Amino acid sequence: MAFVLLLLACASPPPVDAPAATVYVDARKAVSGGSLALHAPGGSKVEGTTGLVVLGVADGEWGLSGADGSYIVTVTPPVGEAVRVFVDIGVDGPKGGPMDELQQLPPPPPPVWPWVVAALVTVGAAVAGAIFAWKRFKPVPPLPTPEPAHVVAHRAWVALRARTDLYPNQVAGQMSDIFRSWLEDDLHFPATQRTRREILDVLAGYVTAAELDAARRLLSATDLVKFAERAEHDDLFVRLDQDFYAVVRPVRRA
Repeated sequence: MAFVLLLLACASPPPVDAPAATVYVDARKAVSGGSLALHAPGGSKVEGTTGLVVLGVADGEWGLSGADGSYIVTVTPPVGEAVRVFVDIGVDGPKGGPMDELQQLPPPPPPVWPWVVAALVTVGAAVAGAIFAWKRFKPVPPLPTPEPAHVVAHRAWVALRARTDLYPNQVAGQMSDIFRSWLEDDLHFPATQRTRREILDVLAGYVTAAELDAARRLLSATDLVKFAERAEHDDLFVRLDQDFYAVVRPVRRA
């Protein structure tokens, strides 16, 4: 389909005694491969653009045909200024009013969303790669050095001795538990699961006779408190303190 927009442009008004030339086409549409009839005063000069065939049919009539497209036909009548005719064959040409030039509209801008998606994917991949690299190659801090067994035992002993909410037999029982836990960590011997006699038999090969006696009192603290007079409890705990610090020391005895 095609349409024709006729634009008359005069540089200056025609002389009063010379009426303006009448230039027109007899159809507003032209199908692909069709032709249009152009009418102008006799003796006019008609010039078309490349691709448009201009053929004189009769005096004052020309046939316009050619490949699909938009064309400009310049008609110069014998009297008056030249007139430009805009012809469309097989295509829809410009619409909406007079135009000084026939120009193709610029193509619409490409959609932005593919670039946005590509940018998001790129940024996401970069962030994921950075996180992976950071987790993969970040320096691993060394594990903290475990506290020596005697330090742990001393801290637990001090905390126990500072409590005032326990009965003497409860204090004595927890003293023995702390001592057993230290033996287990220091000698790698399951002292918390062995009897007092089994523990003393193992200790006999590691400690002196005096330390063995102190260990026997620590393991028997509950019995010592149980059979001691109430007035003797404080003195008994002081002696157990001495026994504990005499045996539980940094260096293992051989």
